[in-house]
Amino acid sequence: MTVHAPATLVEPTRIDEDLAQLASLIDDTTPGYTRQALTDIDIAGRQWVLRRFRDAGLDSRIDAAGNVIGILPGTNPAAGTLMTGSHTDTVEGGGRFDGNVGVVAALEAVRTLRETGTTLTHDLMVVDFFAEEPNRFGLSCLGSRALMGHLSAADLNRRDEHGTRLGDALPGAGLNAVDMLSAAVETGTIRAFLELHIEQGPYLEAHGSQIGLVTSITGITRFRGLFSGRRDHAGTTPMSHRRDAGCAAAGTVLAIEAIASSHPDGRGTTGAVTFSPTAVNVITETATLTGEFRSPDLDWLADAASQLDVAAQAQASQRGVELQLDWVPSESPALMDTSLLDICAGATEDLGLHQSRLYSGAEHDAAIIAKHIPTAMIFIPSQDGRSHCPEEFTHAAEIVDGATVLLNALIRIDKAATAGRAR
Repeated sequence: MTVHAPATLVEPTRIDEDLAQLASLIDDTTPGYTRQALTDIDIAGRQWVLRRFRDAGLDSRIDAAGNVIGILPGTNPAAGTLMTGSHTDTVEGGGRFDGNVGVVAALEAVRTLRETGTTLTHDLMVVDFFAEEPNRFGLSCLGSRALMGHLSAADLNRRDEHGTRLGDALPGAGLNAVDMLSAAVETGTIRAFLELHIEQGPYLEAHGSQIGLVTSITGITRFRGLFSGRRDHAGTTPMSHRRDAGCAAAGTVLAIEAIASSHPDGRGTTGAVTFSPTAVNVITETATLTGEFRSPDLDWLADAASQLDVAAQAQASQRGVELQLDWVPSESPALMDTSLLDICAGATEDLGLHQSRLYSGAEHDAAIIAKHIPTAMIFIPSQDGRSHCPEEFTHAAEIVDGATVLLNALIRIDKAATAGRAR
């Protein structure tokens, strides 16, 4: 029996129109839909979001961390805030849905609330988080980290492969490193965070589910290996006399694959391998490898790191190559709030949509926020499980389903939090 009469979006076609406009704001010198953080095109994208927020009646600004923030005031300023949103930056050659869906769906939810005269007790904060995707400095979710007070001076001292500091790259995106470190909000006043996102995997499609409710978000450990061998002539140096850094790195790539394949929820990826020199007639003197492991199992992540250390050392040792293996501070798996998930489940059921519960193998701003604020994620299907590629696709009707669940879940969370304070 339906307890709540579900709200419907006033004009859902605006979601598709917004997604199309965002898809036009891309770097057309690269394939796919590229709008990477710390670029001029990303600045243009965030300015577009800022204008859309203001057009929707949100009190909007771009904060010191580059986040686009819009506030829809509630009826009780002392009640606190509900937060929703996602991100609009992309990976190079990525797709046009990814985090974009969560931002424009939240925007359409706000439009519906205002145009139907539906008021919330809590303020509603809608956020387009800055730099969610991994960047050349090896640190993702910059905006949400800063907002939660998780960004440090050491983070801003990270350097890319050319030696440029992250802090020195921020002015090019209109940001100041010192100000970014003081961009944290008072998390105690934020009652809940809800993020809508495409699944980026095949689970929902395989199970015939229109909505996914995320139980946890994967933990991640990232690493960088520097293999140092000896430069010699490729034609005159016997195979037994070589100290080939490239071969040591190549063996380690296969070890990463084997380690990750040993666990059903393990994932291991080599992001890049670079050789120097690159001449075909010179034995590789140095090789640099970057990669990551992912899993919702924190113990396995620690074990995978130990296995990789042993395997990489073995690859280097048998070739007389030196190895420096560095680990980027890891992200532990993030659990979603069960009470919020139950509210989302109720909203989904009342809308007559089939749902599944699953963990997320992708990284999200929600994982950072969940460390401080009760958090839930809603997934919608990705066709063929494809993402981070130009072929990434989710049907407009599926996006509307997700946005409608988001709208109804926010209304229910507002009522539940209000009732909880009244008791």
